[in-house]
Order: sequence, then C-alpha cells, then structure tokens
Amino acid sequence: MNAWKPVLFATTLVLQAQAPASKAEAATEKRLRRDVTYLAAPERKGRGNGYPELDQAARRIEGELKALGLKTQIQRFPFIAKVVRERGEASLIQGDSPRSLVWGRDIEALGLSGDASFRTKALAFLGYGVQIPGGYDDLAGIELKDRVVVISRTVPDLDAFAHLPRGERGLLARLKKLETARVAGVIVLEEHGLRPLQREEGPVKVDIPVLGMTFDGLGGACGDLAARFKRIKESGKPASQDFIQAPWTALSLDLKLRREEAQVPNVVGLLPGRDPKLRKELIVLGAHLDHLGMGERHSMGGAEARGLVHPGADDNASGTAMIVELARELKKARPRRSILLLHFGGEEEGLLGSQYWVQHPTHPLESVKFMLNFDMVGRLDLKAPKLMMGGLGAPKSAVEAAQKFVPKDFSVSADVGASVGGSDHMSFSQAKIPTFFFFTGIHGEYHRPTDTTDRINFPGMVKLVAFGKAVALDLANATTLPAFDPETAKLPSRGDGGPMRIAFGTIPDYADNPKGFRINGVSKGGTAETIGLQAGDILTHFGDKPVKNVYDFMGALGAFKAGDKVVIQWLRGDQPMQAEATLKGRQ
Repeated sequence: MNAWKPVLFATTLVLQAQAPASKAEAATEKRLRRDVTYLAAPERKGRGNGYPELDQAARRIEGELKALGLKTQIQRFPFIAKVVRERGEASLIQGDSPRSLVWGRDIEALGLSGDASFRTKALAFLGYGVQIPGGYDDLAGIELKDRVVVISRTVPDLDAFAHLPRGERGLLARLKKLETARVAGVIVLEEHGLRPLQREEGPVKVDIPVLGMTFDGLGGACGDLAARFKRIKESGKPASQDFIQAPWTALSLDLKLRREEAQVPNVVGLLPGRDPKLRKELIVLGAHLDHLGMGERHSMGGAEARGLVHPGADDNASGTAMIVELARELKKARPRRSILLLHFGGEEEGLLGSQYWVQHPTHPLESVKFMLNFDMVGRLDLKAPKLMMGGLGAPKSAVEAAQKFVPKDFSVSADVGASVGGSDHMSFSQAKIPTFFFFTGIHGEYHRPTDTTDRINFPGMVKLVAFGKAVALDLANATTLPAFDPETAKLPSRGDGGPMRIAFGTIPDYADNPKGFRINGVSKGGTAETIGLQAGDILTHFGDKPVKNVYDFMGALGAFKAGDKVVIQWLRGDQPMQAEATLKGRQ
C-alpha cells in the first residue's frame, strides 16, 4: 500500500476475532492461510515489480480463478525495472592532476540521471541547494550555467530552514530547479555511503547527469566539506559563495545508462451476473498483488533491510487471497450484476497497475458502477480489533447503508473523518467511480521484512470475507446503485509545509508519460475546466516552463500567483492545443 495518499472518510468497525465457528469457516480459513503462505513465501522474493516471482504469483492467482470456472486474462503494462550503466568514465581535475574515479566506490549514477559527455566542467559547491525568499539562499550570486554543482542529499532541520516548504526539501525538487538553471550536472553528497544504481522514485529520468559521491570520494575538490556543513549548521548562513568554482577544480564525465523495461501483470477474472439486463454492469473487487521485492525501494526497514525479502503477507497477500475467496463465495451466490476481479501490479510504485487498467480497461469503463478495494486486511488487532472502511467518491449514505451487513459481533463507530491509506481505489475514484476501501491499519511490520504470514489473523480474515461478501452482494443485486459523489472524492493536497497559492483543478496521472504530464480529469469549475482541458490530455508547457511530469507541473504552479495570466499548451491525442488561463488562488 502507498500509505502517504489519503482517503477522505472512514468508518471504524470493531469485531471480536475468534476461532472459526463452523466447518465452512474452517475451510475458508484453511484456503486463506494456504494462499497467503504461498504469496508471502521466501521463494516469491517479495513479489517485486519486474521480478519473475511476481509473474509466478500472477499465474497462481489466475489458475485459482480459472479453477472456479471464471474467464481470465493477464493484462501487462510496461515498467522500468532496472537501470544499467553501459558506459562510465569520470575524473576529477584539481590543477594539473586528474584523478580517475572508480564507479561503485567513488562515484555512482542515480537511476534518474540523464546521459552526458563533457570535459573539465568547473565545480560549484551549493551546500543544500535550497532557496528561501528573503532568507537563506545557497544559490544567491552564483553562476550556475554549465557548472557541475555539489549539494547534500538531505536537508537538516535548522531554524534557517523553518519556512522551507517540505516539498522543496526533497531531492527531486532541488534537482528540477538546478536543471532549469541549466547546470552541466549535479553531484549528490551521500552521507551514508554510495547507493546502488537502481530505478529512482519520481520520473524515469531527468535531462542532466546526477551522480552520487561521498565526502571521501570527492576529497578536497570543494575544500573541507565537513567544516563547510558545520559552519552552515552553526551560523544558519550559506557557505557556498567563498567557493563558487575554480578553473583548477573540475569534473570530466562520459556516462550512458540503459533502462530495462519489464512487463508487469494485472490479473483479470470475470464472474458473469445472472440478470440479463444488469449483467453488463460491473462491480469491481480489487487488490494489489505486488510488494517490495528485496527492499530496493520504499522499505521502511532502513539500510540493513535492503537486500532482504520483504514478504508482504499483510501488504498485500492478505487482500489478494481475500479476493479469490470472495470470488468463490460470490459464484455460489449468483449476483445479478457481474463481478470483475482485478489483481493489480505496480501499486507499490505509484498505483501503476490500476491506473493502467483504468486507462486501458479490459472491459468497458462505463460499465463499472462501483469498486471495492482490499489492501492490508490481515492484521486485525486481537486486543482491539477494528476495520477501517473508507469511501472515496461514494456518498456517505452508502457507507452508512453498508453498516446493516455488519455481523452481530462487530460494533460500529459512527465517526466519519479523514483517514490515511492510499491504494488502487484512488485510480477508480479519479475516473468518477465510487469506491469502498477495506483496511485493517498500519503496523510496525509495514514495508519491512517482518511482514510475515505468522502475524496474520486468519480468523479475523474469515470474518472480513463474510462482511465483504455481504457488501458486494448488496451492490451487485441492488435495483439502483449509489452515484459518484465529487465531494467525498476530494483529496487534501499532499502537505509541503506551506500553502499552495494556485488551484488549477487537474486530477493527476502519476505514471510516467514520454510526452508530458497526463491528467485523469479536471475539477468542476476549476481553471483547467474553464480553458477546455479534458481527461487524457497531456500538458507540455505551463507558460515558458516545459512540463514533463507531475513534478514539473507542481513546480510551474509554484512560480505564479493568483491573477497571473499564463499560456497553457497540451496535446489531445497528437493534436497540439493551447489556451490562455487566468490563475485562481486556492480557497
């Protein structure tokens, strides 16, 4: 699960976890245990995206659905799984003494690095590479164009940085600013050793070379680095202007990277409805199949967890197994509407599989009337068991209506408030499909090698299967279904420590797109709708700023204020379009 993304409201359901009370429940528990054990076994190597073991898991799940008599298919979508250095030579020049750098020891490319070939580009030390209007500024008075700039990966918590938005603390935001300044390249100082070359979060690549180096690897090329950073921390002032660049301190570089693409699976199964009129309508039951592999990215276990299997028993072998069991139960119940079962890949990398399915549906998207998502449903607390049932794009009355199916040993809180738990239901809500989200909560094993099968509460999962079945059947058999509610679909913007001044009104697609920043929709009454933007359009320029991804777009927004007029350029299919927008302030 992508935990940073928010769900708008949630209902808390509390139940008593107990041993199965019948032979049927015992059989259900046995099947759930079997499936979770298989998916979270060390042999699956954490079901990482691009791993062959994720394909093994997909084939296993498809086989189980086929065994139930369901029509199945595996849909695949592209994913950059690996970055390989095809060519790499680098040397530091101090005076007349070039020093060759050893890849993997002195220097390494970051996975998002662009290719480059140049000779003797002068270095510029920029501290942390941050700018705060009217305050601290590492870049002030320094010529950046055609220099190789040196910055620290991490920005410390200093009083001088108190008003720096969190979004600008991130490395990617600082890289994008330096890219705009047309630097020749960036050296990122790694305090805890070089990171291996791997796919980075964010865009597939930037247009400048980005290289990791340690203090030892850089040596004295920027003077006494430890002393410089100590001076910044003690004084709260930049230490870059006394060493901007010198003709005797430079970098030569020849770098070419190759990005290897994998085809990641979504598993699709269809249970046809019995009603001749309603069977064309679909209720989607979804869960993501992937996890973190060997902890290359997104692990919460720290450096020592990298290279260890992250089993993902709760996240999300539990939801995967529950969907298969729900398919078995719903087939017996013969619902009026059809049930579409979707097991997504790519969720841990940014909801990639669900977004791909919504953009390339295997069944008509307009036939999908509701989506139920099961992500991390295996860890009901034995002492204080509770289920979070979120609704995104669903009217609050629909959540309240679902409460009538709560078993007698559930107690229900009427509290409806904000909840954390971003997952694949968000892709459907962005497509104006109402959703429910079933989630038993974050725990200490989340995104760690310790998320193992022995920690799963299987009797609790049996209870959740019964509840999920009742909710799904109610939707599948209803004469009318709850309509999409745009109010409950609104998501608070991801916090950046400071106000976002402009409200443009786009629903972003977080997947990489080679043409620019694709949008999944527009907000009613927003600037984007006013100028004619539509779902599927690809933004290419915001004023004079090129837009290649959501990060470029957010950076461009931050450069304007309410009332500014700016020309927006985009593609609709292959047709270029543009319009002038008058920007509105955020309410």
